[in-house]
Amino acid sequence: MSDGDESEADPDASVLRFPQSRTSPAGAGKPTRYLGLGAMAKILGVPEQQATGHWCSRCRGLWYGYLLEVTCPACGNRHG
Repeated sequence: MSDGDESEADPDASVLRFPQSRTSPAGAGKPTRYLGLGAMAKILGVPEQQATGHWCSRCRGLWYGYLLEVTCPACGNRHG
């Protein structure tokens, strides 16, 4: 490698990696629960394939709702 020629330098040397990118989130080993459909999706009879998936951090599970529905059907959490 010649002096001043950076084209031959190791390309990975210039990349700064975040340490968080290789760590798992807390509780990642625990299974995810299925929490069902939200109230509005049930009332309107929306097929689950057309509902939007949401995460509930309290229940540590996924539930499906219609459009902008935000309330977890299991615990009532509205903050993800």
